[in-house]
Amino acid sequence: MKKKILFVINNMHCGGAENSLISLLHVIDYNKFDVHLLLFKKEGFFLNSIPKKVIVLDDIKEFDYFDMPFKKAFKKALLKFRFDIIYAKLAYLFLKKIENPAIREQKFWKYISVCIPKRKDNFDVAIGFLEKTPNYYVVDKVNSSKKMGFIRTDYQAMGMLTEIDKPYFEKLNYVLANSTNAELSLKKLFPQFVFKIKTIENFFSADTLISMSEEKIDIKKANITIVSVGRLHPVKGYDMAIAACKIIKEKMGDIKWYVIGEGEERENLSKLIHEHQLQDNFILLGLKENPYPYVKNATIYAQTSRFEGKSRAIEEAKILQKPILVTNFPSVNNQITHLETGYIVSLNAQAIADGILYLHDNKTIASQLTHNLLQHTNDNDKQLKVLYDLMD
Repeated sequence: MKKKILFVINNMHCGGAENSLISLLHVIDYNKFDVHLLLFKKEGFFLNSIPKKVIVLDDIKEFDYFDMPFKKAFKKALLKFRFDIIYAKLAYLFLKKIENPAIREQKFWKYISVCIPKRKDNFDVAIGFLEKTPNYYVVDKVNSSKKMGFIRTDYQAMGMLTEIDKPYFEKLNYVLANSTNAELSLKKLFPQFVFKIKTIENFFSADTLISMSEEKIDIKKANITIVSVGRLHPVKGYDMAIAACKIIKEKMGDIKWYVIGEGEERENLSKLIHEHQLQDNFILLGLKENPYPYVKNATIYAQTSRFEGKSRAIEEAKILQKPILVTNFPSVNNQITHLETGYIVSLNAQAIADGILYLHDNKTIASQLTHNLLQHTNDNDKQLKVLYDLMD
């Protein structure tokens, strides 16, 4: 008899978790599982890529109110006598004062959960595919014999509150990290749950990614064309990237550095770009439904992060066989071997600039890095076995 599985995630935008989920949905064994998917909002680039065998459940309409201006949400909720939504919306406005968005989301669940009904259907396994709200929903609102939840980031570095997650981890059968470093970090922070913290690395569909990278795009190239992918957040180190871009421009002039992503740091980064007079050199492209043609057209892929869990963007750059420059964030050696699969530099602007110039000036080294990536494979079968074993 097939197991009835539920995956829960916010939406299907073009992020690392969403990408991993869509790849998993293309390789999971539908002879063993009836797969259901719950999206808080049915939107995003990958929505049309969901396999037809997946049963996509109705989204949760209560979330719509929190994308509306307060007056519109208040009026709409009042007409439906949804005083619980009005209360949660007021709490949402108050919580927006919290600077850390991760903590903001953690604390908000207490208020929005009052508005959201518990599901009436039953599942054999329910999996929150992203930290915070999807995991909280699985614990509080889903009837399931077994429950799991992913943490796809460096928990400590994100500054999240362990006291909020502790009671949820208590109720999950497994807490899933996407790298061994992230697993070790979680075990250190939650020693009482070491027996239930496991690693399942990201799933990849290399054929789909390569095919998507063939899309034609209009991009102005330079002598050095760099692409970075990731949300506009301090952890991604784009302030260092901008300073590095200035150094390179002063030395050789001809550089284009494209950043694909959006986030709360846009205003600050735009000011930095203007201050350094890099408007024609360091370009914030925003979100792109298909970032892969940009990576393919780059001479170097750069990841200037201060920390990562396990960067999907780096793994995708490997699949597209680009010379990769990365900063020496704590878990970098889980993904890149220096001068074998990429070039690792110190966490500062000068080192980033020097590394980019080194790869530009030493074409043989850059070509060797690319050649070495021909041997790179992502073992979906191994990760599937781990997942299947946990679901039994």
